[in-house]
Amino acid sequence: MPKSKVIFFRSFVLIVLALLPLLSYSQKHRKDRKKDKQALSEQDLVRYSSLSGVESAIDRATGWAVQNNGAWYSMKNEVPYSDQKSNKDTYGDRALGQDNFINLEMRKLMIGNTQYTVLIKKYRDGKYEFPLLKEDWEGYNSLDYYVFNSQLLSKILPDNVKFNQSYAINLNVFARGTITNYDHKNWESILVGNVLQVNLGEKVNGWNLVIAVYPIRNNGEEVCRFRLIKTFDSNFLVSMYTSPNDWDKLFERSFYEVKFYTFKNFIDGAKQYFIPVSGSETGLQEDPYHNYFNWGILKYQIGDYIKAIQYFNEALKIKPNTQDFMLFSYLGNAQTKLHRYEDAIGSYDRALQLRPTDVMNYSNWVRNYFNRGVTKYYLNDMSGACSDWNKALELGFGTAYEYIQEYCHDNSKEKKKR
Repeated sequence: MPKSKVIFFRSFVLIVLALLPLLSYSQKHRKDRKKDKQALSEQDLVRYSSLSGVESAIDRATGWAVQNNGAWYSMKNEVPYSDQKSNKDTYGDRALGQDNFINLEMRKLMIGNTQYTVLIKKYRDGKYEFPLLKEDWEGYNSLDYYVFNSQLLSKILPDNVKFNQSYAINLNVFARGTITNYDHKNWESILVGNVLQVNLGEKVNGWNLVIAVYPIRNNGEEVCRFRLIKTFDSNFLVSMYTSPNDWDKLFERSFYEVKFYTFKNFIDGAKQYFIPVSGSETGLQEDPYHNYFNWGILKYQIGDYIKAIQYFNEALKIKPNTQDFMLFSYLGNAQTKLHRYEDAIGSYDRALQLRPTDVMNYSNWVRNYFNRGVTKYYLNDMSGACSDWNKALELGFGTAYEYIQEYCHDNSKEKKKR
């Protein structure tokens, strides 16, 4: 793998920060640390899934639709009906608009050795108890998901994007589904289960998704219009949307609009989780050290911490004297996720011994103090945890301040009482 690619994906490792859910602890949890730790362990175990956390998201956009009188009308996170301005009925499905969303998420899913991106659209939904009469509406939230090859992200928004030209991309989705009323379901497991059934041939995916994009630059302002066009898995239907001759028609009646940088961050945020690796996990490639390292990162991203540790250790066998602190950072995080706290502290110690000379890597290196402090907390070493958090704060990691305020002040008071 070219060294430039290795440096690129290492530089985005901000996920080190989002590893341990201490911020959600309440005052009640702090009163009983043993009970607290047990609860935390259970939460961590629930998160062991092949579906990654949220890589990027959009939670605000302006929906536009042309009205019957030819004028345009807009609403927040909702594409209005064509008679929205004249028809004041907001009961039941009329309150949903032609389309709406709560947020759009990008996540990651590994199927075999292939990296897939999962586009999730959460939206307001509901049903009538008596549909013909349109009576007794029950509102709830649902979601649609679309699983496509991560390599297509670069086509959704290429690096050399051309402004004031619309286009459409066929995502050729591997699997697609809807989960209604998802708030009351373990929807992540349902999603993964459905995708695995498609992979095994137990379910047939008959749907596809075309995403239409229209970057606009006007008088120095940059915005991006987009549409998610759900269609049957039909070459004929898809070609109707993706043919360059029809691109101008895609935005004639309705669309969502956001600032261009918002859409760019949405796509780029998912792009940076695409890790360049060989098709083999054996590491017997031109650069076996980085190949093992990269596969470790991939397994870590999807929550397979056991495999991640195996690959990181294989990389260390090849280069035991590596000066790359991020390998030990990842290793410590994975060990903490599996409650191997003593091992994790040893890994963080080694990471901290490898202070980087490149200022671009400094902020990631400092986070090892913070994460080592979290691991010490799990071991009831509050003095050590607070010492590490104070060191992280001293070196510029501002988030540590919240932890010091939440945990270390009470710890000092308890010592004075004794």
